[in-house]
Amino acid sequence: MLLPLAFAIGVASMAGCTPQAGGPAASAPPAALPAGITASVLQSRQDVVDGKLVVQLDNATGDALEFAAFEVSAPGLEPGLRFEGPRTIPDGRSVQYRVELGGTRCDGDAGPAEVALEVSGGGGGEAVGTIEADDLYDTLPRLQNSGCLAGAVADVAAFTLAEHLRSTGSGTDRRAFLDISVEPTGAASGSVDLSEVLGTTLLSAEDGLNWSTTTAHIEASDAPSTISLPVRPARCDPHAGAEDKRGTILPLVVTTSEGWSGQYEVRASATLKQDLFAYFTERCGLPSN
Repeated sequence: MLLPLAFAIGVASMAGCTPQAGGPAASAPPAALPAGITASVLQSRQDVVDGKLVVQLDNATGDALEFAAFEVSAPGLEPGLRFEGPRTIPDGRSVQYRVELGGTRCDGDAGPAEVALEVSGGGGGEAVGTIEADDLYDTLPRLQNSGCLAGAVADVAAFTLAEHLRSTGSGTDRRAFLDISVEPTGAASGSVDLSEVLGTTLLSAEDGLNWSTTTAHIEASDAPSTISLPVRPARCDPHAGAEDKRGTILPLVVTTSEGWSGQYEVRASATLKQDLFAYFTERCGLPSN
């Protein structure tokens, strides 16, 4: 038997609508969701890049399920996370769906997440309810911290990688620097403490993996400044740039005066990426074609 599944927007109130004698009977209230529907939230590495949340629905009801849409909510995420179907989940199957992430909310807990559903069965019956989603990989706390950290940093200063790579020398003796401009906002309060810049699968410090000695204390009222990072290729592989999705995203390890801490990401522009790949090719002695 096929059970169509649709998102529950609401059930019209029947208060004050007492049926007249001999008139049609009032509709029965919807039943609870059938046992065997479970959900979980997660993200792959590519989903992090794309700004997507994965919602996995598991069907162990004993019947195929069809849904038109579902909506996900969590205390740490802005509302409106909705997936439009229709889709069918065979019995015994787990299927993953992706929704576009919006903003984060920073004044409460990150989770749990709930998935709102309405199940309509044969004969016109309905079942409505919400499913609390598992979060086995702490996706929700990570999303909240990442979003709230980014907002707290942006209130203090803008960190931007230069449009071009700065370098000296040529060939395998070429040396280069990544320059990060720091533009404080001029706000009356707020600060960011930078404790380290982490290397990536493509970028390393000249004297090691990470820029461990690169530290700074930035106040929102400070003058603009520049952080310069001596950079070398983390790997001399002609396919490295094409295969990697996050190698030109620099993680800055920071703590804000609002209490948020973690890795704040600074992304290279398309022009800087071209400069970096050309630098890797030259310094590693790789063929340029």
